[in-house]
Amino acid sequence: MKLNYIYTFLFIIATTLVSCDDYVDIRTEGILYPEDTENYRYLLNNTPIYDLSYSLVDIPTDDISMRYDHAQYFETNAANSEFNRPFKDTYIFADSIYRTGEMDSEIKAMYEGLYSANVVITEVLESTSGAEQEKNALQGEAMVHRAYLFLNLVNTFGKAYDANTASTDLGIPMFIEPTVDQDIKRATVQEVYDRIITDLTSAANSGLPGVRSGTEVGFPSKSSAHALLARTYLYMGDYSKALENAEQSLALQNTLLNLENYTETPDFSWPRRIEDPELILSKKTMRSYNYLPTLLSLSDDLLNSFDSTDLRYQLYTRPNEELTYGDITEGRSYCIARLTGENRNAGPTVPEMYLIKAECLARAGNTEAAMDALNTLREARFRAEDYIALRAGDPEDALIKVLAERRRELMGKGGFRLFDLKRLNKDPRFARTVEHEYLNETYTLEPGGDRYQFPFASTLFQYAPNLEQNP
Repeated sequence: MKLNYIYTFLFIIATTLVSCDDYVDIRTEGILYPEDTENYRYLLNNTPIYDLSYSLVDIPTDDISMRYDHAQYFETNAANSEFNRPFKDTYIFADSIYRTGEMDSEIKAMYEGLYSANVVITEVLESTSGAEQEKNALQGEAMVHRAYLFLNLVNTFGKAYDANTASTDLGIPMFIEPTVDQDIKRATVQEVYDRIITDLTSAANSGLPGVRSGTEVGFPSKSSAHALLARTYLYMGDYSKALENAEQSLALQNTLLNLENYTETPDFSWPRRIEDPELILSKKTMRSYNYLPTLLSLSDDLLNSFDSTDLRYQLYTRPNEELTYGDITEGRSYCIARLTGENRNAGPTVPEMYLIKAECLARAGNTEAAMDALNTLREARFRAEDYIALRAGDPEDALIKVLAERRRELMGKGGFRLFDLKRLNKDPRFARTVEHEYLNETYTLEPGGDRYQFPFASTLFQYAPNLEQNP
């Protein structure tokens, strides 16, 4: 397996890395020897196969709304498009998203990235010509990539983590070795989370650089390992460990963009991933909505939660009439892809870490510290003359304000709202029923409903007959 794999991938590296100049200038000249440590560096330099996140996960939430004129336009112009149709089926909580014979290209691409990560994890420590410190760091990078993939997909296709049921709840197929002939079954949610924590903990202690930025933002760092641990523990409800890791990540990387500096910045000129100091690790969504931003048309419930002076409302959302040149006249859409010219990003960020810190402090009863963390973020989201610090009367009031701020800050960025709804539905204070209207029909997703777990595409069962489908 090892020699055949390396020989195969040397060709892939040579032919694919030429498209990666957004990240690094890769040296591919000279002779490469199987089992040489340098080969594994080249595998990890192939960032497009790791820089991936599932795209449709924002759609079945209460953040998205297709008003009547939008649905009419969609039916006329886009409903039969192979690119757009899964959007509608996800929006109406359909039992299947991909038709018979259609492939889910996103899960396919993510598991291809997993295969490469597994090769590095299982082989690099035995490679030759490299120092032990280098080998450990390379393995740590691959572990971060694997952990992110598992965390993203288990929250898409599996149930929210519940300590009482996680050992029996179905998660995702979880390969931890580079194999193509293993019987494909779903590990439990508990097994997946255990592996995520093991990988990220090892990665955080593997000798990774503290921070990766600029052209290296697609490469894992110690900050990203702690950031993803913070996200993982938050989803598990282990708030003390989530807080600890959020603070460790922020100790390494804590710069925020002051949106007041970008009020006159034209479209496609905003900071890209390699220029964004808030981004801890790049994990872009695979579907680009640059030219179809109305696929992220926002609900009144979300829009009405913004203060009119909030620069996220003013800059990150835009009237559908403007985006469609009058074809759709109602509502507003999330338009960050139009500003940056790039796909949305679901990777960990500095704002997410401040929000995790604030939530965990509120849940621990530390009202003042929670609001301090929250206001650190909010101050960068308003013009100086419009900014008013939020105050809370008690920990529960603080928690309510933090969760509302989390929804605004992380809207449209790749599943945060869906994953939050799933975990918060277990708390009667925050459980919500999602209603989506499409033309004259209303579709409902109750707390804990089956469609909180995405269905697997039917084509997967041709290769994985023992894969359990979601109900």
